[in-house]
Amino acid sequence: MGSMSRRGDPAEAARPIRERRRSIARRFLIEFALVLLAGAAVVFAGLAYDAHTSAHERAAETSADLATTLAIDPTVIEAVAAAHERAASDRDGSVAAASSVLQPYVEGILRATDVDYVTIMDTDRTRYTHANPERIGGRFLGTIEPALAGETFTEVYEGTLGPSVRAVTPVRSGGDIVGLVSAGVTLQNVTDAILVRLQLVGLFTVVVVGLGALAAWGLFRRLDRVTDGRDADELARLFAAHEAVLHSLEEGLLLIERRPGEPPRVVLANDQATRMLDLARTPPFAVDDPGLPDGVRDLLTGADREEVVRLAGRDLLVARDGTELAGRDADILTLRDRTELRRVTGELSSVRTISDALRAQAHEFDNRLHTIASLIELGRPDEALRFAASERDLGQRLADRVLHAVDEPVIAALMLGKAAQAHERAVEMHFETHLAPGTQGLQPADVVTILGNLIDNAIDAAARRAARTGQTDAWVEVYLASADDGSLVFQVTDSGDGVPEEERERIFRRGYSTKDAESQAHGYGLTLVRQVVEGLGGTIEVTSAPGGGAVFTAILPAPGAPAIGPVAQPTGVAR
Repeated sequence: MGSMSRRGDPAEAARPIRERRRSIARRFLIEFALVLLAGAAVVFAGLAYDAHTSAHERAAETSADLATTLAIDPTVIEAVAAAHERAASDRDGSVAAASSVLQPYVEGILRATDVDYVTIMDTDRTRYTHANPERIGGRFLGTIEPALAGETFTEVYEGTLGPSVRAVTPVRSGGDIVGLVSAGVTLQNVTDAILVRLQLVGLFTVVVVGLGALAAWGLFRRLDRVTDGRDADELARLFAAHEAVLHSLEEGLLLIERRPGEPPRVVLANDQATRMLDLARTPPFAVDDPGLPDGVRDLLTGADREEVVRLAGRDLLVARDGTELAGRDADILTLRDRTELRRVTGELSSVRTISDALRAQAHEFDNRLHTIASLIELGRPDEALRFAASERDLGQRLADRVLHAVDEPVIAALMLGKAAQAHERAVEMHFETHLAPGTQGLQPADVVTILGNLIDNAIDAAARRAARTGQTDAWVEVYLASADDGSLVFQVTDSGDGVPEEERERIFRRGYSTKDAESQAHGYGLTLVRQVVEGLGGTIEVTSAPGGGAVFTAILPAPGAPAIGPVAQPTGVAR
């Protein structure tokens, strides 16, 4: 059972395969080591050959220089010329006379130079000097013909002292060649000099190989850690999977790298991010690149961890998370398109508004039916009839006014529902419009988002103040009009406590609310209103109403018109 369990474990089955594979880091280490050793061997061989050649050339040059110098030395010329003239009649005497002068002279020179021997001879090879005095008078072994012809030459020859690098040059007296000088360095000494240089070369090569090995080991450790010990095929598959997943995500994804002393750079963007931001370039590029649209630059350089941005007609939920990329700080930006969700949310808000209105109307009709029934039971049918007719006429007049002025089912339902909600909370709602019927080229969902949230806040503010102070005259005014330049004005005024000046900017921030914390749903309505208004190229501002309440004024440019500047207070707002 134990063996069957081990064979059935996928991790155990995969481990031998993983171990048999050579990771890319290990492959790099092996190949680098082979290249390093091969390079070191080639360099050492080249340096050894150069040392060998240089040693032979130096020995030949030293020998030639010394032989040439001695050949023109007056002492040598005089002794050799005298011995050469005397040799025909007294060979032994001439050798003895020349050797007595030249041998001590040459021995002194040998002690002062790196040359191993100097042989001065007659033209018939008879030696006047030798490193071994017993060989004086013997015949010189080697080539002398070029020297007898007047040339100085060098050669490698095995003489009485063994193989040597020698130079031979003629000695001239009165234009005639009267003798020869040969100087040389034995190959043993040349080899010793080469070995000294090779030791230095070998030490240098070992140091270089050692440093290269340390560098290779450090790179191996880093590469093995970065690649998690995977081989090239695994990395290729992982990269292909990474690319496939990255570009198939429904969310946009951007990676922003931060380098000290440099502006942050976008180093990665998937297809969805490119589409959402309408990017015309591919990473890498700086977040403050002048070629980027202003909205995109603001989004990339923003500091909020999570925010909703309206950009290029889309509502984008932007989430920013810090991370580390190759030892550097980086940000991951996730973009989620919430345009369709906001549209559906607007429609859902409209449905909820109608539902709340029906609930309020049902409650109101229930009260009215009880009142009518009570009047009938008391025997006052005429009063019951008049009460029913007056309430019916009032509701019908409100419905007719809204439907005729707006002529848009969604917005009309919104206004009727808000009016019913306000009536249920004892808030009087006034509605005035100077717009032509319809939505003026705006999306109904955008109008519902703007007016619905502003009216909800206004009803809450008016009802809260009335409940706290016992005020009976709580009201909300909704005013829709067109400015002289064709822009649209949406204004909502309430009889609430107003908004302090120091909070007029903060109330538009995500999650900020001045209401009681009985619900977590507060703090998003005004944020959404501002995003929609600014996304349409408009502006929104909050000021104080004459009675102490708040006035929210949203000004939207006509469809196709450029974005407008600061909010200008409209005139003619009437209760």
